[in-house]
Amino acid sequence: MWQWGKAGARIVGWLGRRWQAQDSDRAQAALGKPPRRDRPATGSLMAALLGVLLLSGCASTITTDVTAFRDPGWRNDPPRTYAFDPSAQQQGQLDRQTYENWVADALAQHGFSQVPRQQARYLVTLDYDSDARLMRVQETYYPDPWFPGPYWGPYWGPYWGRYGYGPWGPAYWPPQTVVRDVPATLSSLKIYLREAKGDKRVYQVTAQNLSEGASLPGVMPYLVRGAFTEFPMESGRPRRITLDVEKPAK
Repeated sequence: MWQWGKAGARIVGWLGRRWQAQDSDRAQAALGKPPRRDRPATGSLMAALLGVLLLSGCASTITTDVTAFRDPGWRNDPPRTYAFDPSAQQQGQLDRQTYENWVADALAQHGFSQVPRQQARYLVTLDYDSDARLMRVQETYYPDPWFPGPYWGPYWGPYWGRYGYGPWGPAYWPPQTVVRDVPATLSSLKIYLREAKGDKRVYQVTAQNLSEGASLPGVMPYLVRGAFTEFPMESGRPRRITLDVEKPAK
């Protein structure tokens, strides 16, 4: 849901006045009169408008890629009691304790109860990490039609954007697409569920997120939520889960 706000409304108003001014300039050009040169740049206003939209809307969701596998004979029947079984390296880690609390809340929503290890039917293990890598993104931008050129366009020929018209027709330049690689972080969470008696693994799920400027602690709540969407998930069928970003409490 886009949240425009007062700044967005002002920019929309500017764009409306700017487009009206362009119509006036075309009429002046048809009469052989030069257009005004103090017009605000439409491309600059459009960039500002897109900035408002990016700040208000594009960061409103987080996407996680989730894949689960389960033992064919596992029925997820009661009793659903469990205890966490951290690795030796995870013992005493404060982040692990926080992540376990989030997983415990998610398991509770599916009827699981945390109990002492000797009373648990299942043992739950978490494995998580993050990896820096490059992410390829595709961006579209619109050249400023009031930039004082010259442009050379594939549709109408050469023209000077400030005057809006060229020798072959109206000044026009199509949207330009740029593909670039940006630094990103791949955050991963794996959750293993195994039977305490016999140490048999019955369910495992992996949730991953690849984002520019992300951190493992920042996306971990969404990895946990994604991992338990439609729990227990169908075995071996990757899913892309889109979750709303929680707004910080004021």
